[in-house]
Amino acid sequence: MKIGRILATLETGLGSAVKVSPAVESVTLTLSQRTRASGARHFWREHLRRIQFANPALPIEVNYPREPCAPKLEIKFSSAAVQSFSVAGMRSDEIYKQFITKAAAN
Repeated sequence: MKIGRILATLETGLGSAVKVSPAVESVTLTLSQRTRASGARHFWREHLRRIQFANPALPIEVNYPREPCAPKLEIKFSSAAVQSFSVAGMRSDEIYKQFITKAAAN
């Protein structure tokens, strides 16, 4: 019963049906333990898990250093290009929309 509820949560909502472009090699979210980045933490718990569920072959890494640093999301492409943007002060939905514009397949 609980597993069914978890799967239903992963299959619905923002990020559930997002297929990223095949050119995306990896995604890295960096947020510090000592900064107030509630939007980034919520994006990690809610949206990033759904994106991973929809794209199981996509490597997603979350760096959680102890020293204070600005929260950022980094998208690495197969052409060796890296797009990185700061998520400081952003809500999770705003982070999701930024991610989609940069990484989703057309």
